[in-house]
Amino acid sequence: MSEFRWVEIPVTGSTWRADREAAWRVTELSKEAQVVVYGRLFRRDETDRLMEPEWQVYAEGRAAGTTGRRGPARWLREAGHWIAARSGLLDVHIRVHGSTDAALHLARHLRADGPRADLRVRPLDGRGRTGTVQHREDALNRALALFLSPLFVMALFVTLAQHARGATAAVCWFLALVCTVPAWWTALALPLAGTPLRCLAASAAATAAMAGYALGFGGQHPGEALTTAGIAFYAAGLILLARRWRWQVLIAGVLPLIATLLVAALPLTGRILHDAYADELGLTPQETAVSGVWQIAAAVKLLWPTLGAVLFIAAAWGILRYFHFIRPRGVFAATVAALALVLALSESAGWTLSSPARAADRLKQAADHRTSAPPYFGIAAEWICVRPTVRARALNEQGGTLSPSSAYLSFGVADGNVVLWNPSADQPLRVPAGQVRLLPAGRPGRTCTS
Repeated sequence: MSEFRWVEIPVTGSTWRADREAAWRVTELSKEAQVVVYGRLFRRDETDRLMEPEWQVYAEGRAAGTTGRRGPARWLREAGHWIAARSGLLDVHIRVHGSTDAALHLARHLRADGPRADLRVRPLDGRGRTGTVQHREDALNRALALFLSPLFVMALFVTLAQHARGATAAVCWFLALVCTVPAWWTALALPLAGTPLRCLAASAAATAAMAGYALGFGGQHPGEALTTAGIAFYAAGLILLARRWRWQVLIAGVLPLIATLLVAALPLTGRILHDAYADELGLTPQETAVSGVWQIAAAVKLLWPTLGAVLFIAAAWGILRYFHFIRPRGVFAATVAALALVLALSESAGWTLSSPARAADRLKQAADHRTSAPPYFGIAAEWICVRPTVRARALNEQGGTLSPSSAYLSFGVADGNVVLWNPSADQPLRVPAGQVRLLPAGRPGRTCTS
């Protein structure tokens, strides 16, 4: 005796490579049920609704029905009525969706106070003109995504090409040109502006605007462009992830940010980079004390690589799963994602933990070259002149000998001492605050005169 059952397995995600996803689902079902399963792939037609034009209902008013001899007065009344209708002064706060005839019928017959023949409709979204092609909603959304995404990538390559040299610049310019092909092809295949000629003009205008922005009108820098691209990549991956699993969006998008802020608020985490910076310069924690805001900023800097790696893996997972490149519950994909996460964390953590040493080197270079010293999460050294108020023999210096004619980088006053940086000894110079008088040095490195 044989028994046949019909089991429907819906496949979510992109229609491209959907047959591969269906084959994975059928194989998984066959292993779980331990029965012979024969796969049949059925492709459904687009089920999304048609985007009907939106109309605003307005009262016709008396001016439109005015009869009599034509003259300047009637023309003025008709012009004033046309302006009032188009500017919304005659609106009745009702909007309807549908074709021209259907919208007018709905506006006149679906009111609680009964039919009204004095009501008219005007298009709100520009699609109420005769002969306008009405595309389906999902098809239009896909076309807009396929049109704007390549142009965005083109702007990124144009920005990178401006700051590249030689073969790298040529490759970036070539990739920027290649990115315009799918954008224009999508716009011509699904005319977004009504006619192919208008679509061609709109595509050229959009391409010129993106290229002009990337060429300098927006002041884009490669670092800023890559940051913008990273944010767009994460947003796209999270959106595609949300179309498959709602609960994983919370895990991938909200929980890492909350965890980062909570851990950053811990006192121990906030002092890691500051203590490392102080150790590089031979300072004490009291001499590098900053407000809690700067400690949280330093902690976020310390934890940001972890958050960035998690967000990148989540976005990449969402994009690859949407286009069926990753098998459901695949061990290989999970292993690769874990290894990529560990590698990203190790590299970014090493770069972050070495930032105090780089900041200390920049401060030492500023002291040697008599230039402004860059701050480090609230720790800012300023050029000052130090005037002793006691005799030289009574001056109690620690870390070198004070030269009143030279300007010093000062970290402020801590534990009763003025903390200075002594470039000749490559170490801090501490002088009792009650034995000296501090004056601004003006320009960085200016020689102090008595």
